[in-house]
Order: sequence, then structure tokens, then C-alpha cells
Amino acid sequence: MRVHMRHCFLLTAFMLVYLMVTPVVAGSSHSGQYLLDVGDRISINVLGEESLAMKVTLDSTGMIRYPFLGRIRVVGKTTSEVESMIRNGLAGDYLVDPHVEVVIDERRPFFINGEVNKPGAISYQENLTLRKAITLASGLSELADDDRIFVIRAGDPNRVQRKLAMDDPIYPGDSITVETSYFFITGEVKSRGKYPYHTGLTFRMAVTLAGGFAERADKDDIEVVRVENGKSREMSVRLDDPIKPRDVITVNQSFF
Repeated sequence: MRVHMRHCFLLTAFMLVYLMVTPVVAGSSHSGQYLLDVGDRISINVLGEESLAMKVTLDSTGMIRYPFLGRIRVVGKTTSEVESMIRNGLAGDYLVDPHVEVVIDERRPFFINGEVNKPGAISYQENLTLRKAITLASGLSELADDDRIFVIRAGDPNRVQRKLAMDDPIYPGDSITVETSYFFITGEVKSRGKYPYHTGLTFRMAVTLAGGFAERADKDDIEVVRVENGKSREMSVRLDDPIKPRDVITVNQSFF
């Protein structure tokens, strides 16, 4: 009996510790349901009681002020949980078997910045993917690197940047960054370094951006290292060939 009681005590203690250290991240899935968070706009209606209807945008306190019930916390809860809280609070003293409905009118926005045509906060839509998010931001700019798009997930305390593919999901409150695309040029040019890439750029134009050829440049001996499909390859190019994002260009030296 003593061993059994000790086992129960340890199990209970473990569960308490687990519950204390496991955060509930608002806006994430909770038994398949969305958790309310700051910036969400909700409607509350009680059947037959127009005076108890309200619309509210959730602020940083996570609380709303509701008739008869005062301040109640709603952030981090599902709409069903908020319905239950209000129904239980109104039942008995104020109403008999109240029918409460809580609806999300508008989820908090997601954010997109960097190389898109219209960066900023954008209203969230159901089943949003990165591809759709970029469309809502009026597409990628000509300087965008579509292979370097990152997200910081809403509610992530460590604010870790995660690389995204076009069909990955986007959630309310997510912060997306589309990085600028670059190419690199070295060797016999006047200003070696990293330069922004844009569509239609040729090797001739790249050399111009780098200040032109240096005195000992061999204009007919230009090489590029290009990564395609995860593999790197080196090749010779002509000045009017197009460059690609992340190309590493080398203008070789003339020995004559």
C-alpha cells in the first residue's frame, strides 16, 4: 500500500511539473481548434439577448469586459471554452439556460517583409500557404531570393527563423522575411564583392556594377560557380549570358 501511494504521489508530481513547464501557445492548435490571441476580432452573441451582443478586438491584456461578468481572460482559449465560461457565468443568476455563440470575425494578421512588392501586416485567411501569402503581398520583388524565405512562428519564445517552402502553412501572427538575392564577383574587376541580383542581369552588366574590368583582366576568360538542384558546378561563360542568383563570378587574369 505504501509503495502504491508513493507511486501515485510521484506520478501526480510529474504531471504537475509537466503542466507548469509546458507552455500553451496562443494561436496554435489545441485538440484541433484554434486558440484566440491578441489581434483577433471576435463576436459574442446570446440568443434573444441583444444587449449582451458585442464585438471586440483582443488586446495585449488578453482580457475582455463582459456585462455582468466583468473582466474575463479569453486569450489562449478556444471559442468553445469562451462560450462555456460566459454560459456558466450567466446561467442561474442572470439567465436560464443561455445559448452563447462566439465567432472569430477576423484572425490577427501575419506579417511579411523584405523583397515583396507590398510588405506589412496582412489579414489572415484560412488554409494560408507561403505561396498565397506572397500573392497577398502583391508578389516577390525583382530582387527577391525565392530560395531564402524564412518565418518566425507566432508564439515562439526563441524567435527561431525557419526556412520555408512555397506550400508550407502560414499561421496568424507569423512573421515572414523574403531575403534579397545576390551574386558575387571576384578576380580582375575594380570592386570585388556581393551585389544585388535582379532579373535580366548579364555578366557584362555584373562587371559594370563591379566598377568594370581591372587593367589585367582577360575579358574572354570568365568563369562562374553555380549551384543548381543542390549541386555546384563550374563553367565558362560569355559576357552577354544571363547570370543567376548566388552565382560566384571570377574574372581571370590575362598573362599577355
